[in-house]
Amino acid sequence: MKSKKKILRIVSSLNPKHGGPSVGIIESSKYLIKNGFKVDIVTLDKKKDFNPKFKNIKIINFSDYLGQHYRFSFKACMWLLKSRINYDFFIIHGLWQFQTLLARLFLKGRYIVFIHGQLDPFFGLNFVKKIKKKIYWYFFEYQNLQKANKIILTSEQERKKLNNTFVNTNKIKKQVIRYGIFKKKINKKLIIKKFHLKFPFIKKRKFYLFLGRFHEKKGCEIIINSIKKLGKKINTPILLAGPFRNNNYEKNLKNLVKKYNLQKKIFFSDALYGDLKWGAIYSSKAMLLSSHGENFGISLAESLSMGRPVLTTNKVNIHKSISKYNAGLISSNTVNSFSNQLYKFENFKNKKLMAMSVNAEKCFDKNFNLSLNDKSLIQLFK
Repeated sequence: MKSKKKILRIVSSLNPKHGGPSVGIIESSKYLIKNGFKVDIVTLDKKKDFNPKFKNIKIINFSDYLGQHYRFSFKACMWLLKSRINYDFFIIHGLWQFQTLLARLFLKGRYIVFIHGQLDPFFGLNFVKKIKKKIYWYFFEYQNLQKANKIILTSEQERKKLNNTFVNTNKIKKQVIRYGIFKKKINKKLIIKKFHLKFPFIKKRKFYLFLGRFHEKKGCEIIINSIKKLGKKINTPILLAGPFRNNNYEKNLKNLVKKYNLQKKIFFSDALYGDLKWGAIYSSKAMLLSSHGENFGISLAESLSMGRPVLTTNKVNIHKSISKYNAGLISSNTVNSFSNQLYKFENFKNKKLMAMSVNAEKCFDKNFNLSLNDKSLIQLFK
């Protein structure tokens, strides 16, 4: 019997509070396993903070790291040096952290890198961060990526954005693959019941939903300012759900809602997972993502999979697929544009919303359903 090819994925964190890539990594790992591969994942999460269990996926934790962001781990170095012989392929996730340097030192061109949008021009807007990244790029990250077998992008839009980013990537090998999630088999009555128990004030009311981190990149202030601008023209409530981290941006968002006296229209929630998340998506009118820059937008794919249309910006790399299938509305990342599109949503008749709901599922199946997509991910390891 032919032995299964073994893939090792290395990522700084699998904790979903750090963003959508963690969901995509697990979903695509399930897809690889379904297609005959064995997948292990090295992560630098501390077990006491996050210690997940996934069927058929081995999680290897190294929690001795130094630096909350960079996460240098001596034990991970020693383990990889000893264990690399046991794997056929290596996938590194993310930039600006220890894992890409680790790969260059010990894997010598045997690795590919998913950059997860971390070269998006948005990240060059902050002058101080831009200078730091340029220095790190010059001394480390450029060589880390140049020595890789290739870097992986998840849309043609992301490839085009690299022409305008804050570093030069011309000599780095790139490949675009399809990306997505599996369609969930859910008990609709159960997830709706669980959601309404958690949020009784929303019961029997449609609402707009945001799912994601409270981070400057997500542009949640655009949603809040749009509601303020529309005033009495919008009656549908908004639920903003993401991991509470008590950072300045999150505080500013909550203060903005109070300043505008919108506490009866805009509600905040800690992150939603499992049945609560799916219950929120299924119960919603539409998913909102007012991002200033987004590689993929996993919450949009999740919403489309449940037949829920989306309102997002043209800074989200999958916006053309959404437009093509009429699965939602697209705005620019400004309050004027976003509020105009939100007003359109607010005034759609049920017939229009039902048609858009059907289109949402079609868009998901054609573009983001891992069960139905092409084999571009598998072809990376042939």
